[in-house]
Amino acid sequence: MTASLRPFRVVESLCATGKESEAKKEDRLVVTDHFAAVIDGATSSGPIGDRPGGIVAAEAVERAVKELPPDATVRDFVDRATANIAAAIGDWPDETLMRPSAVAAVWSRARGEVWRVGDCHVRIDGRAYPGGKEIDRIGYEFRCAVIRARLRLGLTSLEAERRVPTMQQPFRPLVTAQHAFLNLDSDDPLAYGGLAGTFVPDRFVEVIEATGARDIVLASDGFLSPPATLAEGLAEIARIRENDPLMVDLVMGSRPFMPGRDYFDDTTYLRIAIG
Repeated sequence: MTASLRPFRVVESLCATGKESEAKKEDRLVVTDHFAAVIDGATSSGPIGDRPGGIVAAEAVERAVKELPPDATVRDFVDRATANIAAAIGDWPDETLMRPSAVAAVWSRARGEVWRVGDCHVRIDGRAYPGGKEIDRIGYEFRCAVIRARLRLGLTSLEAERRVPTMQQPFRPLVTAQHAFLNLDSDDPLAYGGLAGTFVPDRFVEVIEATGARDIVLASDGFLSPPATLAEGLAEIARIRENDPLMVDLVMGSRPFMPGRDYFDDTTYLRIAIG
């Protein structure tokens, strides 16, 4: 059954990057007459030619959202996004390398639902649904422990650590192999879901009821939580940037704030009012 179509409007939005240029941004923000989505391409994805895999995957998911019929189901979305990524990357003969992948949160106007695959943040009428996965928690804890220890021993400095790229962080060995658990249909606590051109088991496809909702927030993990307003989210980021730029004391982060940059990652936020 579909919900009645109520009017909606974008209250506020942002799609920014912590990288050196907009051309390297792997997030996408999509609003159509029937869907709204935040998409986050994975930085750890393997490249396609000379293009970052995270961008290739995010663009494929963006096309899927735009191609969906108004009454599409969550499985329609997931399977179309999967097919688009598979077509975009072609043959992938070496499965020891991570496929281009992305995660997404999508609001369906007709269904009155929010769909999520992966670790995007969601907030519906004040109730927060934070993103995250166990394998990231393990990697981030390890990263923080290594950096804090090296700082205490004088083996590095804050200035030096702020210049270390994401894929050179201490968790690199895990990140380059973690796709062994991607879309693994088992109860292994390290298993996780993502849009990567391979079948996504139902256990990794979330449907969050939003019939009758009046305020919906979708955000990528460039935010630390699903903030109620854009100003609140930016204030939280600014507080961490000022007081913990390496993201190892106040929070367990995936990377530092590079010098002179406002964000530590691609940072996307969408808030819509319905009715």
